[in-house]
Amino acid sequence: MNHALFASTLKNLTILYVEDDKNIQTHIAEFLTRYTSHLYLSNSAEDGLKLYKKIKPDILLLDINLPGMSGIDLAKIVRKNDLKTRIIISTAYTDKEFLLTAVELMLTRYLVKPVTSIELVNALSKAASEYNNDENTQLINLGQGYFYNKDSKLLFLENKAISLRRKEMQLLEFFIANKTQTLSYDVLQYEVWKETPMSKDAIRAQIKNIRKKTHANIIENISAIGYRLYAEINK
Repeated sequence: MNHALFASTLKNLTILYVEDDKNIQTHIAEFLTRYTSHLYLSNSAEDGLKLYKKIKPDILLLDINLPGMSGIDLAKIVRKNDLKTRIIISTAYTDKEFLLTAVELMLTRYLVKPVTSIELVNALSKAASEYNNDENTQLINLGQGYFYNKDSKLLFLENKAISLRRKEMQLLEFFIANKTQTLSYDVLQYEVWKETPMSKDAIRAQIKNIRKKTHANIIENISAIGYRLYAEINK
């Protein structure tokens, strides 16, 4: 590991670490204080939430099994209004249900205990990269609480996943990729459906489906031309 590089990565970021096992917390905290002076500790989700509201950390490192409110419950509260803070969860679980929860909460990474220093460094480095590089974020704000995750290809309202059909997803992604442009029926036909003929009514129906699953203003009509992603989203 390049210690100087890792220290430079973390030096300007605030980390909140929530862990109820004192031995584990002390061990990891001692490791992290070698690289950052902006480390805050909590041993419960309730106290962690109070600290989160006070310090607004850049990275939230959570254990899943906490007394009272769980780490997952804390992450859900954070994600209701905050998609910027990067979240890493340590857990003993690897089942499919937890994996889906991890995707829905847009976690940077989940770490299976016991966590090694290399795994922790890799996870924190990834979290720092995601936090510092807004242009590379996979989360697209679609307005009115809706977000699209380009990596997982999932649509979210707050932290709840909303299912999209394959063509709906492709159509929405094409609008996102060309968010400042007005797209004609011909362009949508050629770029999204390729050589499969689609009538204007069929394309309108697909757009209507996307609106039903999000909000009425997400894709706006441009009279006699076509459609574009709602202008307010582009600001």
